[in-house]
Amino acid sequence: MARIYQIDGKKGARWYLDYQVEGRRVRKRIGTSKRIAELALADIQVKLERKEAGFAVKDRALAAFIEEYLRYAEANKAKKSYERDVLTLKHFTGFIEADKLSAVTATKLEAYKAHRRENGAKPATLNRELNTIKAMFNKAVAWGALADNPAKTVKKLREPRRQIRYLSKEEARTLLLAADGHMKPIIETFLLTGLRRGELIHLTWADIDFKNKILSVQGKGDWQPKDYETRHIPMTPRLAELLMNHPRGDGSFVFVNRQGQSVDPDVLSHDFLKLVRRRGIKGASIHTLRHSFASHLVMSGADLYTVQKLLGHSSIKTTEIYAHLAPDYLKAAMQRLTF
Repeated sequence: MARIYQIDGKKGARWYLDYQVEGRRVRKRIGTSKRIAELALADIQVKLERKEAGFAVKDRALAAFIEEYLRYAEANKAKKSYERDVLTLKHFTGFIEADKLSAVTATKLEAYKAHRRENGAKPATLNRELNTIKAMFNKAVAWGALADNPAKTVKKLREPRRQIRYLSKEEARTLLLAADGHMKPIIETFLLTGLRRGELIHLTWADIDFKNKILSVQGKGDWQPKDYETRHIPMTPRLAELLMNHPRGDGSFVFVNRQGQSVDPDVLSHDFLKLVRRRGIKGASIHTLRHSFASHLVMSGADLYTVQKLLGHSSIKTTEIYAHLAPDYLKAAMQRLTF
C-alpha cells in the first residue's frame, strides 16, 4: 500500500510519499510538484510489486560470515552435522574466489559443483554440501547480509536409487543365535525398534514406560536425536519382555559396554561387523538393522506414513526407499476408498 499526500508549511505546500516495506513505514518528502509525486508513487508501486523496495543490506566479508555461520551451526546442530558443515565450507572456501558475500554468484556455485564432481565427489555427497551452502546463504538473507540467496537456482544432482540392504528373517535369527549375551539384546532391540545407533546408545531407563509399553527417543544432556525430534515407539510384547529382564547397572543407560561403561559407537559397529563376518553374512552394517526393521514392517503391510513416524524421518521421501517392498500398497489403499 502506497500513497501520496500534501502538507502545507511555512514555505508552501509539499508532497510526500508514504508506503510500507518489510513491516516498516517509510515517508519521504518529494517536493512541490504533484506530477513528480505521482511518478514517485508509480515507481514505488512497481518496486513493491516486484519486491525490489527492501532496505539496503549490509554486505559482509565471506570469511567472517562463514565463521559466524559455523558458530551458529555448532550451537544449534548435532555434532556430526556441524563437523560436516565445517568440512563442506572448507572445500567451498578453497575453491570460491570471493571476498564478499555478494560476490558469490549462481555461476560460481555451478562452477564449484562441476569442480567437486571432477574431483570425485559422489552425487549424494555433493548434494549434502549444496544443502549446507544453501542453508548458509538462507541465513545470510535472514540476517540482513544478502538481498537474495545465490544458491536458490542451483539444482542438486540426480542420485542413483539406493539399494536397501536388509536382513532376511533367517539371517536375523542366525545373528541372534550367534550373538553372545552382550550383543544379543542390542541386536534384538535394533530389530524391534528401528533405532539409530546413537539413539540406542543414549537410551535410558527413564525413556521406557513399561506401564504403557512405550519407548521414547528424546534428548538429554548434551545429546539430541536427529532434527531434535522426540518420538514414541510402541513396544512389542517381545521387546517389553526383553527390556524388563535386561539387567540394570549403576548408571541410567539401558545398554553399556562389557565394562559397564557408556557404549562407544565405533566399538559397537566393529563388534557387529565381526559377528556378521563370522556368520558369513555379507554387505551388512549396524545400520542394516534399522533397514531390516523398516523393510519387514512394510512387507507386513504397514503404510509408509506409519513407518516414517516410527523411524523419525522428517520427510516421507526418505521413507519411500522402502516403497518397492510393498508394490500393492497403492492398490490396497484405493480398495479402501468408498463414498
